[in-house]
Order: sequence, then structure tokens, then C-alpha cells
Amino acid sequence: GNRDFSWQGLLVGPINGTVYKVLDAIYYKPLDAQELKPIYVAAGRNKALYSYIDEQGKAYDVRISIRTLKDRGRLEVFASRPSVFAPIFAFYDMRTNYESSFQIVREGNAVKVEPETIPLRLIIRGFSTLNSLNQEFYWVYKLGDGFRTVSEGKVYFVRHVRRVKVPIALTSEEGLLSVEIPLRKLSFKRIDYRVRDRLRRLRGELKKKVRYEVTPQVIDALVLRIDRLMAFGIPIDSILAPEAGAMWFKSVWTRDLLEGLRWNLLTYTRILGVSSWLIKLVEKLISIAYENRGLRVFLNGGDHVSDAFPQLISLVAKLYTLTHDKALIKKTLKLTSTACKLLRSGESFSACKLYDGLLLCKANTSWTDVIYEIDGEKWPLRIPLDWTNKTSPGSTFALVEVNALFIESLNSLLKVVEGTGLKVDSEIYEVKFELLDGYKKWFYVEDGLPPSTIEPLSNLRDWTPSSTGLVALAVLKNIVYDKNSISNTWKHVKAMIVKRKLVKLGDGWEDFGVITRKVEERPYLGDLEYHGSVVWPRDTPYLVEVMKELGMDPYGILINNLDHMISEGAIGYVNELFSLPAGLNPHPSGELSHNPVPVKNYAQYWSHWCDPYIEYFLKGDGS
Repeated sequence: GNRDFSWQGLLVGPINGTVYKVLDAIYYKPLDAQELKPIYVAAGRNKALYSYIDEQGKAYDVRISIRTLKDRGRLEVFASRPSVFAPIFAFYDMRTNYESSFQIVREGNAVKVEPETIPLRLIIRGFSTLNSLNQEFYWVYKLGDGFRTVSEGKVYFVRHVRRVKVPIALTSEEGLLSVEIPLRKLSFKRIDYRVRDRLRRLRGELKKKVRYEVTPQVIDALVLRIDRLMAFGIPIDSILAPEAGAMWFKSVWTRDLLEGLRWNLLTYTRILGVSSWLIKLVEKLISIAYENRGLRVFLNGGDHVSDAFPQLISLVAKLYTLTHDKALIKKTLKLTSTACKLLRSGESFSACKLYDGLLLCKANTSWTDVIYEIDGEKWPLRIPLDWTNKTSPGSTFALVEVNALFIESLNSLLKVVEGTGLKVDSEIYEVKFELLDGYKKWFYVEDGLPPSTIEPLSNLRDWTPSSTGLVALAVLKNIVYDKNSISNTWKHVKAMIVKRKLVKLGDGWEDFGVITRKVEERPYLGDLEYHGSVVWPRDTPYLVEVMKELGMDPYGILINNLDHMISEGAIGYVNELFSLPAGLNPHPSGELSHNPVPVKNYAQYWSHWCDPYIEYFLKGDGS
């Protein structure tokens, strides 16, 4: 066998924080044929149709669907002819890669499969005959976890080899097979029941209102992107919350959640009509932040993070302009007041402390969070190596995006409160003006990007051009930066832009995204390059905002990101990050070998932003 990722297959979880794999695949063939030729695949969020013809030219279709019900998950296979099915079992704790042995017991017209060390069981129905195969294979997963290595001057993905087992073959005269997994009772409410109608309306609106003559393929890609947005969501207590992405990101990471909500707010409320769900989710986040004196890596666990809390406050302010939910603003004012009072008193809130107009925090508490070892000492990737004798890795630093996001959040909240009659505690104003003065003193430069990191006690500044500086530029436009200062800084932003050649939606070169940090150009291999000379789609909406402020047309960059989504990786989804094509790619060849290479996770929530498309093509109108 030859697959891409060991994470492909039927995953269940998280259960107590762990994701389990139970099936790698289900093999099938019609009873009256030996060879199948694939014709096409049609895939949806939770179903797929595989169409073939056999050696006699007869059609053979197989439909596969996955559903999450209140007390069980169900995988169903429907073949158009009598078939034999061979489930390929792979019982793994995906956190540790520990493989569990399992037992198979036939009970009447069902087979129960029970792994010994995984808290799950499978119940298989729909077959008429069971035959023993007792085979096992060592499957090669050619992309592994998305990490890479260099061998003989060439870059290769680090492959995984995992054992899979095929103990039985199941014959079904009806061509049906059902795999059920009993789960603890789930009480969440589905939010996707009206999506099909909403997307149909969106398609019609796009055809009427597109600002340019765009091809039907572009409209199809945009509708697909919004449809796939609804694939993100796992039950957290009684509500669905978008998880960080596929594979090991099948958990709700707080900063990923808020970054994704920020750039899909208009899509959720105006296009998909799920405002009530969004308000409840935000209320839950407010409650968590209040109880925990800030937000953590995960909703209810991990260390405090510095960048998520201001994103939450800004999100509420933006959400209020769309829903006018006054109760939400009241709760947010209470939370923000508590945070500002603690900061003013010298205490910490969400990993931050106030010092001389700056918010200081550990270097790895924002999204550039990699820590590696230097001579046995842990060192944050964010801190320049030439600071090793000037500061301690455990010191606190002023991170430009954290300070900028806090200023934006307080400014946005105070703006929407105007005219509501709600009381605003003085500490909110005081912290806002203190941070504003501090930013202008420490970070602001007339015609360049701000330093990404400052250690104020030693007066150290990291001037490495970075996407964090771009974020600050975007969120502080019309607060710190006017149009003229942004225009003067554009040449530095432009030097960080990476282009990509279109594959499906055109044939030219367009802007694609920005370098995370303008450092030595090297191929992405693993954590040391994770926030280096790579492109993260999470940064791209901020680039679009800066372009719009300068009157530039972002059409090319929007189309190019759609083009990636439908031409490589997991179709309909967006990769976590892209490596620069150092040394060029062997596949594809020609000009396309100069394109950035999608690496690591192939379906990332905060990469899956839709609002810039809605604002561009529908001018914010989709209701």
C-alpha cells in the first residue's frame, strides 16, 4: 500500500484529549469483476462518490458517508452491485503511535471489533458472509507528518511505516456495509442544516454581483471554500467549536479558533446564518477567559497565551456591529475591565504584564511559539541568537503583534460602546492610552516595519522583517498608522511577498502570501524552519487589509489562494504553511517547480479565511 499520511483513515476523538485511528481504509470490489478502472471522484464534507468501470465496461459506483449522531458515529458504504469488502484495521493512539491489538467476535448478523487498549469498539453490519483472511501489511505513508529531511542534496518527506491488519473479508449481496462506533452521548446542536440552501443563494448572488467577469470555476471554488468551512467543528460540552485542523490538530486551539473566527465572521453571520451559534461560542470564550484570568493554548488547558485575548475582544466588537447583541458587550466590558485593572495593578493577565507602556510576556506565548535547544538550554525561536549573552530565554519581551492587537481591541470595544449608554470603567481608557503611547515610543518608525520583539530593560530590538510587523501595520491602520505612513512602509512589505504561478484558475504569476520572517532562505524541514522563510496563509488577510488601505486590488492574491485550494493538497482545504522552493521541486516540473510547496498539515482552520472573498466579491452583502 502507498498512502500520503498515517493520519488518513477513520479517526475518532478527541476522547479525553486523545485522537484514535481505527480504520485505515475499506477495500472493495464487485463480486462479478476482477479489475476496476477509476473514472472520477465526487467528494463532499462528509461523503464521497467513487465511480469506476470494470473489465466488461460495466459501471460500478461506491458511495461512502460519515455521520456523527447523538450517541454514535457511523461510516456507511453503498456499492451499486453485490460486493466484497475488506476493512483495513489500524488501531492506534495517534498521540503516541501506540498500536493496540484487537479481538473480532461475530454475533449474529454483526461483527464486533474490540481493541484492548483503546476505549472504543466497532460494530459492523450489512454483510451476509464472513471469510477469514488473517493478513497484515506494513503500509508506507510517503508524506509522514509533513516533516522533511535532506539527503544527498535533495529534500524528501520523512516517510512513516505502520502496520495494518486485514483479518476478514465481508460479502454483501446488497452492496452495503455499516460501521458503527458507540460514543458517550453528545448534546451538541448541529449548525449545518441550512448550509445547502445558503450556498445556493450565495452562488446566485455571486453571479449577479461579481465585480469582474470571473469564470464559473472561480465561483465554484469560492462556494466550495465556504462549504468546507463548515467541516470544522467538534463538540465542546454542548456547543461545536472549530478545531485547529486535520491530523494532530483535531483539537480546539484557542488562538487558532479566534484567528479563524476573526476572518470568517461575516461568512458565518451573513452568508451561513449561524449568528446564534457564534454568539454562544463567544460567550463561552468570555466565560473561560474570566475564570482563568486569560486564555490558554487549549480552551481549558495548557499555558496562558498572550495573543488570543485581544483577538477575543476585537471579535466581540466586530460581532456587535453585525448582531447588536448588547448582552455580549456587557459581558465583554466586565471582562476587559477586570483585565485592565489587573494589568494596572502590576499583576498579570493572559501571560502579560504592563511595563512602561508595553505589554511584556514570554517569547513563546504568541503564535511564534517554537522552543529549541542550544547547548542544552531551551531557547525561543523568536529571540535572535545574537541575544544569547544579552538576555535570558526566560525573560519577558514586548511582542509587536500582542501590543498592536491589544490596542486594536480596546480601541474597537470603546468605539462600539459609544451610544449604548453602557458604563465604561476608567481603567480601560487608561490602559488603551498607555499602550498607545508605549507603542509610539518603542515600536513606531516613520518608514519601516516595527521591530518584531523588544527587550526594554536592555533596549534590545529585533529588526528582522516579519509578518508580525505586517499584522501590527494592518490592525493599527487609522489608529497609529495613517495612509501616508503605510505607503512609506509598503516597500518593506513588498520585499516579503511571495508569488505563485496559477495552476487551475489561470496561467500567470500572482502574489500569494508573505514570508513569516525574512531570514536565510532554506527549505522547510521541521520546527527550526517553522516560523522562518516560510509562508503561512494565516498572515494573508492582514496583507489584503494593507493593500486595500493603499487602494491596491487584491484580486490576484485572492484567486491564487483559491487556486492552491483546488489544485494541490487536500482539495477544498488550505495548508498550514508553505516552504519556499529552495532547489526547485522535481514534481511538478517546469515553471510550477518554482511554486511554494505545501507542507505539514493539509487542512488548517486559520488558513481557511473566507471574509476577504465576501468583502471583495459581494462588498460585505450576502444576507
